[in-house]
Amino acid sequence: MIVSPEEALRVFNKLPNKLQSFYFHPQYVIDDALSKQDLQPIFFTFERSDAIYYHAFHLGKVPNTHYYDIQSPYGYGGPLYVGKEDFIIEAIEKYKQWCLDHNVLVEFVRFHPLLKNENQYYGQVYKNRQTVYIDLKTEELFSEFSTRVRTAIRKAEKSNVNIVFSKSQAYIDQFIQMYTSLMDKKNAGKDYFFHQKYFSELLKHENVYLLSAVNDNSQVIGSSIFFTYGQIAEYHLSTSNDEGRKKNVANLLLYEFAKYAQKRKYRVLYLGGGTNSSDENSLLFFKRGFSKNEAPFYIGSFKHNEKVYGELRTEYIAREPKKESYILFYR
Repeated sequence: MIVSPEEALRVFNKLPNKLQSFYFHPQYVIDDALSKQDLQPIFFTFERSDAIYYHAFHLGKVPNTHYYDIQSPYGYGGPLYVGKEDFIIEAIEKYKQWCLDHNVLVEFVRFHPLLKNENQYYGQVYKNRQTVYIDLKTEELFSEFSTRVRTAIRKAEKSNVNIVFSKSQAYIDQFIQMYTSLMDKKNAGKDYFFHQKYFSELLKHENVYLLSAVNDNSQVIGSSIFFTYGQIAEYHLSTSNDEGRKKNVANLLLYEFAKYAQKRKYRVLYLGGGTNSSDENSLLFFKRGFSKNEAPFYIGSFKHNEKVYGELRTEYIAREPKKESYILFYR
């Protein structure tokens, strides 16, 4: 059944800690929709005693049709289950029926590598790329880093860089300006840009942290946003300017938050993967310097109306062949 954000939060918090990530939190799903056009946050839940089915997603209109699609928020999503097989089967059937009743054509899901919620998914599942996480149960974090990363951290520390934990408006504004400038410089895709209100609303949450690297002239030269929830701390977004990159502040920001999360008994710090599926991706190379622990990232899809989806796809791809590999080819 479709529930309010308040009811969704109650159900979400009933899930075991090992199945909780801030990417699935109702407030994150709502905030992420602020950066998207015509997407509505929806919370579908089903319960019986201690058995739970929780699925938070964005519902959007398929252009020039009366159909809709479902997709995960930026980062990760998909259904989370707790219960025996007969309960899960019943919950999935209720969810599928809701989708049919509301003209949902297709769904696209990004599963969380640490929650492994691709298991028991009712649609097609595809491995997309490798991701990296730091085991915070390791006593000496610094010794687990590669020589390259340890050297970069020492360089940042010797450059008199100070790491500030603050969500004051001044630090938020500097993060937004620096992040947007970097994405423009990289000609990043539209999915990497966010509305200013997104950052302002997101950073109000107590489980969201903004760390800023400040030089000896009190100027911010790099910043990172992290999440925590359940047993998991997560690396969300990061940026730096030319000075920050020269002084390796991204390495120091990660290290400082890893220590912070470790002290608060989080089990892992999840770093994510690269910007594409290549094993040679530069961002993946950066993250691998912090840990040898990896987990595969999967995506999934399910066509609720395969006939109409196939007809639209044939028509659209004839005009836009470069979109052939896209599940949501019309977006």
